[in-house]
Amino acid sequence: MNATKVQSESQLKLYENEMSAPTSSQLVEADERLATIFSHFYCVQQDSNAHRLVQQLLPNYEMLLAFNFGPAISVQLDERAFKVHRTVVLGPVQTLLRYELPPGGDLIVVNFTLNGFYRLLGQPMHQFRLDEWQGANDVLNSQVFDTLWEELSHMTTLADRLQRISSYILTHLKFGRESTDTIINSVPLFNQNVVDPVKAIAADRGLSARSIQLYFQTNLGYSAKDLTRFLRFKHVMTYLIQRAPNAVDWPGIVDQFGYHDQSHLIRDFRHFLGMTPRQFSQQVRQGAVCVSKAGKIY
Repeated sequence: MNATKVQSESQLKLYENEMSAPTSSQLVEADERLATIFSHFYCVQQDSNAHRLVQQLLPNYEMLLAFNFGPAISVQLDERAFKVHRTVVLGPVQTLLRYELPPGGDLIVVNFTLNGFYRLLGQPMHQFRLDEWQGANDVLNSQVFDTLWEELSHMTTLADRLQRISSYILTHLKFGRESTDTIINSVPLFNQNVVDPVKAIAADRGLSARSIQLYFQTNLGYSAKDLTRFLRFKHVMTYLIQRAPNAVDWPGIVDQFGYHDQSHLIRDFRHFLGMTPRQFSQQVRQGAVCVSKAGKIY
């Protein structure tokens, strides 16, 4: 995603034509058979004479599976830095993610839905905490993805690679591709400030609130409370991006989005982005951040 301008969901689809000649990028929607597993592929390639691209991806609380066919890519999450050589699994992406795409870069990212990665792997998602990312490949049996990477690396077209990744996911799904998960379909409740979503979902299904919380940790890798906090913050980020470069009414944002006070808002910005609201607003005006395609449910 180009760090030279803010990308909205609609802008992402035009992204390839907007970038300079040495760099090409595109967003490819998931096959409709897999639409409840992952939302899209993000694909970017750099010529050998291109400038190094420094990207900042805003939090999206979803899992990313990346295949790198070019030079190593530097990634930073909070204070943690590492390099991606072939494959990496990141997520749920709960903080600002920075990465550098070098000249000759060739990257494919699979952006999973809320519980899509759990349905593929069949393993509890709380094992994939970002502060324990070094152990993720052991949990995943990285040789499986390395084997897939080897196969993809010999393909000459992007279309063939994407088709192979899709067929791999279809073949290895543990819980099928039908969208029958009513708890996941209830995620829009988390956008309603007047409803306690956990209690509402539990009452509707005759379950305990504790059961719903355990479901979120297993299927998504974070708590229902975390999701509620993030969705409110996501609305704030979207609002600021859509309003740029207009002046920001910070007290108005506090009231509009249900924060206790301005200090409460600042804490969320530091928690998710490691910066103040004004610093983020300035980066938006400068086009220094990019936004992932919106999720299908939230």
